[in-house]
Amino acid sequence: MRPVPSAGSIHQAVRWRTRLQLILNLNRSRVALAFAVLLAFVSLFLPLWSLGQTVGNDRAISSFSWTYVTTDGYRSGAWTGSQTLPYSSSQFSFRSVAGVLSNAYIVDLVFLVVLAVVLALYSIEYSRTMPTVSLLILSVIVVGAALFALFYPIIGIPAAATTDMGTFTIRGFWGAMSDPPADWSWGPGTGWWLVLFSVVLGVLGTILPYIKSIQAMPHAPKAARPPA
Repeated sequence: MRPVPSAGSIHQAVRWRTRLQLILNLNRSRVALAFAVLLAFVSLFLPLWSLGQTVGNDRAISSFSWTYVTTDGYRSGAWTGSQTLPYSSSQFSFRSVAGVLSNAYIVDLVFLVVLAVVLALYSIEYSRTMPTVSLLILSVIVVGAALFALFYPIIGIPAAATTDMGTFTIRGFWGAMSDPPADWSWGPGTGWWLVLFSVVLGVLGTILPYIKSIQAMPHAPKAARPPA
């Protein structure tokens, strides 16, 4: 006959299995957070928004970064050159857009710092025994910072661009409109897409340990019903 394991050994095995599962989940969280930090960092050097103007066979696409705008020119589909202007230049006219974008990049930087702090916390020994309430607080902070970083330019840029254009209304973060003799189009830049991916990975990487911590909590036994 096989020896019957004792209740103590079974309890110890369950504890080790629970700890191992938490460590594995934590490692997945750290990988997701590491990629989120990387994407958020790279996004700081890429444009968050672009504006295109087409007149006949000529097209100009302006890409707005943190402190400057780069305009690429095309004629009949062929690239004709580019021009970069700092926002401080007297030739630059989109002052309201520049103000919103400067704030948006600062928000992204704050989001990056928050992700880096969470990643550092999840990398130390204390994170393996972090209380569920602490994990919840971290999740709320990251989700709040992520949503602010993602939606601030979506909300702020259209009104700012409308103020700078003066001739028509920019409706939405991306779209198109005809204002003869020019056709206009606008939308998110590469940097904003990286922020989006960073938000998804950062939120997932932060809340996963919290979810697993809840699942690992012991459940209270059901109260026995008194006999009828």
